[in-house]
Amino acid sequence: MFSENIKSKLNQFAVPLAIIIAGILISVAVIYSNGGFSSQKAAPGGEEKQVAVDIKKVDTKNEPYLGAKDAPVALAYWFDFQCPFCQRFDLNTLSALNEQYIKTGKLKVVFKDFQFLGPDSISAGLAAHAVWETSPENYFKWHQVMFEKQDAENGGWGTKKDIIALTKTIPGIDAENVSRLMEEKKTEYQQEMEADKAEAEKFGINGTPGFVIGKQLIVGAQPIGTFAQAIDGELEK
Repeated sequence: MFSENIKSKLNQFAVPLAIIIAGILISVAVIYSNGGFSSQKAAPGGEEKQVAVDIKKVDTKNEPYLGAKDAPVALAYWFDFQCPFCQRFDLNTLSALNEQYIKTGKLKVVFKDFQFLGPDSISAGLAAHAVWETSPENYFKWHQVMFEKQDAENGGWGTKKDIIALTKTIPGIDAENVSRLMEEKKTEYQQEMEADKAEAEKFGINGTPGFVIGKQLIVGAQPIGTFAQAIDGELEK
């Protein structure tokens, strides 16, 4: 009798508990399927501000880019080398976009700084500018190798010494020259990085990754279908 009472009480809780667990799993699945993962900082007042965006208003001068200079569609991409969601976009989505749209001359991706996750982010940003200045044809290779090497956010790898050592492994890039420029042009590079970040915030981007294509704002490591739809829409115009 005693054991039957326990079973009866357990059965009373079994169904509600199962419903709660199912709800949690569904919520997680929805978030993951949306791909809306990003390293975000809270907007003032804790509210997202909707801002009109336009790729034509994005400053693309002297910025690293991938693709044909005169490609019909441009995608501005704000990122942080320490951001795990940027890593996901870079190594998965961007690699696929490269094959489908960039190498075919349809898309140009402009790399914009949003280095806000600590000193290692700043060092990486400085190095990126130096690599683009000294060896633009090898920039994208260097850029992706940096993300391949990335560990956990501020996980210990990413000092200037680490970055220069990695740069030395990439043929065609003068790592010593990169190191020198990181010091000699530090102020200039930092001003450019700060300008990129301020521009992003003006467009309503408060973290990484963030994108502007046409008049559309995309936030987070969205699935490739989101980008393909936006790119195809611009190509049709």
